[in-house]
Amino acid sequence: MRIVIFTEVFSPNISGISSYVEVLKNGLEKLKHQVLIVTSSLHTKRPVFKNGIIRCPARKCNNKYGYECKNINDNKTIEFIKSFKPDIVHIQTDTRIGYMGIYLADKINKPVVFTIHDYYIDRFASSNSKIIWNIKTMIEKQHFKDMIDNADILTSSCRRASMFVKNAGRERRVVLIPSNTDTSLFDYRKSTETSVKKMRKKLGLASDSSVAVFAGKLTVEKNLEFVLTTISKYITPDDNIQFLIVGDGTETDYLKSLCRRLHINNMVRFIGSVAHSIMPEIYSSCDIYVCSYDDGLMSMSFSEAIACGLPVLIKEDNEKFVYNMIQNGINGFVYTNEYEFAKYLKKLSSVNQSQKNRIKHVVRHTISNTGNIYMCEKYVNIYRNAIRIRRLKNFT
Repeated sequence: MRIVIFTEVFSPNISGISSYVEVLKNGLEKLKHQVLIVTSSLHTKRPVFKNGIIRCPARKCNNKYGYECKNINDNKTIEFIKSFKPDIVHIQTDTRIGYMGIYLADKINKPVVFTIHDYYIDRFASSNSKIIWNIKTMIEKQHFKDMIDNADILTSSCRRASMFVKNAGRERRVVLIPSNTDTSLFDYRKSTETSVKKMRKKLGLASDSSVAVFAGKLTVEKNLEFVLTTISKYITPDDNIQFLIVGDGTETDYLKSLCRRLHINNMVRFIGSVAHSIMPEIYSSCDIYVCSYDDGLMSMSFSEAIACGLPVLIKEDNEKFVYNMIQNGINGFVYTNEYEFAKYLKKLSSVNQSQKNRIKHVVRHTISNTGNIYMCEKYVNIYRNAIRIRRLKNFT
């Protein structure tokens, strides 16, 4: 089967969506399918094809990703994708690249699968102007509807996606597929004590501290303000805990200024976006993963961190598949408020290095070894169903 995947963001961009697509691509190729990725990049002035990826020129934009494809009607790009002769069009975004996917699918009469990763109202919650926020939200809501209306099948990793579809005024079934990671890539056992010390030094982390990490887009729905506020209230330098933030986004400047106001600069490290290829080593150099968002649909970094042996602190949310992966007190803790978050953070940070190593061993063994192949096998079935649905539409 030939699958073309449209995603506004892709590696080396650090985000759940780019990680998700990379896992999907690698897994589908292991299953002997052919995959073409169509994405956008601020670092090219013309479309570039390399290693099964088309990178289209992008411009900076006030959306969740900070940029979008400049020209979704580029003839050379469209013709190149057509020459790939895709059997299925899989769209991962409702931004401009998503519209390129809809346009192409219509031209070649191929089925569309749309995976819901986020919700339009998340995009502009940090806008200074409520009027601008409302206008942009209406526009984004229409984009979301367009993707739904043109898709043969909708998928997501979170039950909440069905509510988002309903709130957009559409009655459509959403097929739930848990997101997985490549456990062979994310494995703390591939890091040595020397490499961990070297990475900590590179990241500006103390060799003897306990390090809690977050990785992903720094946007409003990630709710990192909760983490920083809690640290300022309950964590002191004597606790010897550092908080590492990996990634960039619309909230970066605000979060940095918040750290200054809360006087916790000495406990928090921002390192910006990094190559996804070094994330396994970064996770392996840390001790705890924190997840504080309320309404997000997925968290690939959550699964990656567990595969690297990090116990997870996650906010209570029965709607997420990842929430069901937590075995309280074994591979992490579920918290409901600031006090519980701080209590569990201190508990996990108070153990010695030998105990931390044992914890990593236990946590690693709680994640499914099926990894990305299980997720990709599910998608192959979805693709086949989408092809059948499109054939039926063609006969009616």
